Amino acid sequence: MIKRFLLLGLIFSLTMLMIGCIPSSKAELAVQSLDPPVVICSGIVAVSCTTTVTFTIANTGTADAGPFKILVQADPGLAQQGTVSVVSLAAGATTTLTIILPAGGNCFDSDCTICITVDSDDEVIESNEGNNYYCETTIG
Repeated sequence: MIKRFLLLGLIFSLTMLMIGCIPSSKAELAVQSLDPPVVICSGIVAVSCTTTVTFTIANTGTADAGPFKILVQADPGLAQQGTVSVVSLAAGATTTLTIILPAGGNCFDSDCTICITVDSDDEVIESNEGNNYYCETTIG
């Protein structure tokens, strides 16, 4: 009787150990591409410029990503910024998004740097949290 309980305990322990070793499915969000920014300036006395940013993100992971936010920043000094909310992104899917950043300085002063932080509030558990930040400079 005692041997049977020991054997069952050993089987249970090995089963729990094996279950713990199975990798869990996780999302993996990253910027796939970034189009050159479009800057439109208006005004005669006080010039006001908006920056339109179009970019594509991908979920290269093995699990769907639930809701998350994307922070988009632009020159000068990355002070022009806005947030895009994404409801979900299926595993293996991509989506192209566009945001018009609020009026501020001319992004092309002389060059325009755009930085994108995917999952900026760390809402999605990912296999690699270190690749969520991407910057690109367009020469003015």
